[in-house]
Amino acid sequence: MAGDGFRLDDVHGVRLARCDALGRIPGIAHAFSTRIGLGGSDFDLGPAGEVTADVAARRDAFLTAAGLAGARPPVLRQAHGSVLVEDGLPAEGDGGIAIFENGPPHAPAVRSADCVTILMADRDGTAVASVHAGWRGTASGIAGLAVRRLAAGGIPPERLVAALGPAVGACCYEVGAEVASAFPGFTRPAGSGRSTLDLHAANASQLVAAGMLPRAIHRAPWCTRCRNDLFFSVRAEGAGAGRLMAVIGKTRQS
Repeated sequence: MAGDGFRLDDVHGVRLARCDALGRIPGIAHAFSTRIGLGGSDFDLGPAGEVTADVAARRDAFLTAAGLAGARPPVLRQAHGSVLVEDGLPAEGDGGIAIFENGPPHAPAVRSADCVTILMADRDGTAVASVHAGWRGTASGIAGLAVRRLAAGGIPPERLVAALGPAVGACCYEVGAEVASAFPGFTRPAGSGRSTLDLHAANASQLVAAGMLPRAIHRAPWCTRCRNDLFFSVRAEGAGAGRLMAVIGKTRQS
C-alpha cells in the first residue's frame, strides 16, 4: 500500500483529516471529520434520522470546511452490512456511489466512531464512493463490492484512488475467535483466546483483489481509540460516543 499521505487541516474553525492523493483529483473535495470544531472538542455529527439544530449546524460547518458547501448528503441508517446505494435511496445502507456522468453531483457520506470509512474517486473526477466498513461489512466484502459497482458503471478499478480513514487500529481492536475466524491473515493472538484485527489491512486487500492498484490505496495513520483526543471512539467511550463523518463529492466550482 502507499505511504500515509494524510494531513490535518483547520478550515473555518473545523479540523479535518484529508488524503493528499484524493486532494489532487480535479473537481473533487473530500474530508474526514474529527471531534474538534467550532471552538470545542464535541464536534459530534450525529445519528441518522432527525437531528438537533446544533448537529445540523455542525454538519453544515463540516461540509463547508470540506469544500462542499450546500451539499446535502443523505445520512444513511447504517446496518453494518454490505448494501451500497445510489442517490441516497434506500435510506438504509453502508455506502454510497455517485457517477456524475449518469446523474446529478451527489456527495455520498458515511458516519463512524471506530469503523473504517473509505472514500474513493476515479482520477478524472467523474465518480466517487463512500463506504462504512465495520467487521461485518468487511467480512461481507463491501470494499470490493464498491469497486465492482463503479466498474459496472464504466469506471475501471485501475483508475480509482482510495483513502481509508481514521479507525480503530490493530493495536487496539481485540476480537473473539468467531470474528477472528472470518479474517485469516489479518489477526494476531492477543491472549486469553482473543486476537487483534487489522481492519485497514483487510479492506485494503479487498480493494486490491477487486483490481485497484496497491499504490493508489492510502491508509490514515491514526487509531481512533489511541487518539480519542482527536476522534470519537466507541471502544474508548462506549456506545454513547459521538459520530464522525466522511464525505466526498464534486466541488461547487466544477
